[in-house]
Amino acid sequence: MAASAVIRDRGSAGDLNFRIVDVTLDGNYPAGGYPLAAKDFGFGTNGQIFFVDADASMTGGWAVGWDYTNSKLQVFDSSGAAGAAMHETAAATVLTGVVARVMAWGKGQG
Repeated sequence: MAASAVIRDRGSAGDLNFRIVDVTLDGNYPAGGYPLAAKDFGFGTNGQIFFVDADASMTGGWAVGWDYTNSKLQVFDSSGAAGAAMHETAAATVLTGVVARVMAWGKGQG
């Protein structure tokens, strides 16, 4: 099973559109992150993503970020010592039930 995306809200500002999307993670984190395309954010098959801001509840010890080069939602382990850099979660980590809230800006309609 892969991450599933549900659009919670949408709007526009000028010629850019935004989507608020909840991405529910699964029980098998893929190395490098969850691949998500513009269509997963409601921008259509030929849409473009320009900016993504992602967050998850820190009560679980996870932080999320967007890999612009590879269009992937990455998960980081934030349980390290103070001053230590966070590192990406290991492949196959169980993240069932973790929900990342994403605000994506782009162009296209879906």
